[in-house]
Amino acid sequence: MQPKTKKVPSENAEFIAIREAAEWLGVPFSSLRQYVSRGMLPSYKLGRHRLFRKRELLEALRQSTKASLDEILR
Repeated sequence: MQPKTKKVPSENAEFIAIREAAEWLGVPFSSLRQYVSRGMLPSYKLGRHRLFRKRELLEALRQSTKASLDEILR
């Protein structure tokens, strides 16, 4: 019996689930849910499932970082 290996979603994957997104971003699952509920991160609801696009997550993080830097530099 071979050991189980975790499947890491590739950056080209169109949609990823919330737990995969949390792992990929390196944030706790509960924090990611809070960011979504506050409208800080884009996501899609499909039935009971919440899905994310990696490129949209990266863009949201870039925008957030840029906004934070702008506030600091004022």
